[in-house]
Amino acid sequence: MTFIDDSAEKPSTTKVVLFSLISILFCLCALIAFHRGRTRRHYRATFPVWCLFPIACVIAALENVVLATSGIFIEQKMDDALFLKIVFVLQAFQVPILLATLFELTYIVHKRRSVNFCGLYFDEGRRVQSQITNRFKSFLARNALRILGLILLTNGILVNLDILGFVSEADQLTGRIGWAYLWDPNKTWDRAHTLVLISLFPTAILVFASCIMSISVWRYGSESSMVVHSPILNIWFFPFFGTLALAAGQLFGETWYPFTSNLGLLIYIQTILMLQIEIDKDVNVTAQFTDFLQQVAKKGDAISVKGTFDEDDASYY
Repeated sequence: MTFIDDSAEKPSTTKVVLFSLISILFCLCALIAFHRGRTRRHYRATFPVWCLFPIACVIAALENVVLATSGIFIEQKMDDALFLKIVFVLQAFQVPILLATLFELTYIVHKRRSVNFCGLYFDEGRRVQSQITNRFKSFLARNALRILGLILLTNGILVNLDILGFVSEADQLTGRIGWAYLWDPNKTWDRAHTLVLISLFPTAILVFASCIMSISVWRYGSESSMVVHSPILNIWFFPFFGTLALAAGQLFGETWYPFTSNLGLLIYIQTILMLQIEIDKDVNVTAQFTDFLQQVAKKGDAISVKGTFDEDDASYY
């Protein structure tokens, strides 16, 4: 979240329009995500997907509303306003929520087709925990993500609320600038660089984890999905492109970082929504195929050949 205080510059008219447009798009994403989460049975049992994911979109929309109206806060010197602090706290939840959402979507598709991934083993649509090794890997894969999300949440709150005095010590650039500040060859590494790095750490972790999970989803879609795609770069690979967009949005300097970071986040969320469409197709086709097999089994049980066995020609008559 970009800090808003007396030292910040007022957004130009162009930026106000861009932030407003992005805010509207985030609201649309929230409505779509909530509708899918409540109307798809395979999502209703997963709390991060049907509830937290739309909330993350709403938080992103609020952030862009604050950025679009930051000129008012700067003019009236309301940088310590309670509303801003609430938004700063909410924004810290974005990365943990998105991390959990993508993991749960990856978990859903692999579990339904009993395809192993990230140390998780499945059999007949259930997680295998019979062996001690499998049980440990399963526990580690699921709970390590929760622990990581808690660490990222704590880090985000510390940075966004400036609890440790990050803004004053980092020349008021912490949370306002991307990796361009760290790559400037004209500046020597100091404490300000370290604090800026800490502010960029949660999104960097999200990018790294998303790369792993998006590749797992792509492998599933290319090798195990019920809906076969002939091209290698199919819709299952879209979250990887969204991850690249998210990473690219973190590279810019102070002038455009607030906009590019939110634009990258918007593209990332849209690719997750597109992934949900493909997951819905795969789940529906799997359900239809399972129903077909059940009908065939019932029909086979209903059809039987009855008669007397003739030992001379070894046949029924």
